[in-house]
Amino acid sequence: MSDPLFEIDDLHARPLAPDADAPAEILQGVDLRIEPGEIHALMGPNGSGKSTLANVLVGSPEYEVTHGSIRFNGDDITTWTPDVRGKAGIFLAFQYPQEIAGVSVINFLRQALSSRKGIDLSVLELRLAIMEWMERLDMDPSFADRYLNEGFSGGEQEVRSERPELGILAITHYQRLLKYLEPDRVHILVDGRIVDSGGPELAERLETEGYDAWR
Repeated sequence: MSDPLFEIDDLHARPLAPDADAPAEILQGVDLRIEPGEIHALMGPNGSGKSTLANVLVGSPEYEVTHGSIRFNGDDITTWTPDVRGKAGIFLAFQYPQEIAGVSVINFLRQALSSRKGIDLSVLELRLAIMEWMERLDMDPSFADRYLNEGFSGGEQEVRSERPELGILAITHYQRLLKYLEPDRVHILVDGRIVDSGGPELAERLETEGYDAWR
């Protein structure tokens, strides 16, 4: 059997606060397995650990893994730095991204791709490379010259038809978002643990009963 795309095993983590007493663990034993091509949705009330999990998965230095492991394509990445994880293909996309004036999308992509490939790409080279993808995604080519995240309204674009091996973990408060994502699995995170997992019907139950049913 091949390795899962992403595997989280008994993950415990806490904020890293070197000038204070050791803070309590926010993640208290998260287990999750995502196969290639799957979309998983993670839902939970405020303070359940959703943001902490997202930051730990991308290697934020503000958090410390105290127990457990994170594996990506069979490799243990628990101690990998954020840049190494990014080069391997792990990234965090925000539903409401912050606008960054003065930095165009094309230049941002050039810097990111140059760093990943270890070469200095020109803007022209990158523009030629991304035009095909923008056409496939039915995107206005002028977006490449916008400032980063300028005018974005949030939301997600499903690309499984072009990237069947892509795995997605969507972390959200909003059950209605799942009608568009159509996740393969839904997970409920409460008090730093995944307390229930199931199909899309689990989100419908959550909409009806609220999180009190899992407390």
